[in-house]
Amino acid sequence: MKKYLVILVFSFISAKALSQTHTLTIYSYANATSCVVQYINYDKLYPDSIKSAVMIDYRKQYQVRNSNTLLLRMNLDGWKLVATVSDASGAFGNVNTFTQFLMSKEISLDDAAMKLYIERLNSLK
Repeated sequence: MKKYLVILVFSFISAKALSQTHTLTIYSYANATSCVVQYINYDKLYPDSIKSAVMIDYRKQYQVRNSNTLLLRMNLDGWKLVATVSDASGAFGNVNTFTQFLMSKEISLDDAAMKLYIERLNSLK
């Protein structure tokens, strides 16, 4: 009987701990030719702990030089490929291609970080 009571108490404690985190999906754009990742409005929205863990310069930190390696490296960091955007513009054989990858990642925020995120989001124009 005592064993079941302990299990019940621990299940309530773990349920309470899990209910305090909020899951948020964030997005970024990765340029296929230059391997530069653009984090839009991250400096304005997220706390410093999220920015330092998420806003990685892949060219500088991992010496990424091609799009396949960039996608694989970002996948290791928890990013998922959502969409590919290509634009071919030019005339008479002079075609410039521009490809970007839309990437997403789920992060967990506690109550304080979520409140700060909502306040900063409301202040954006």
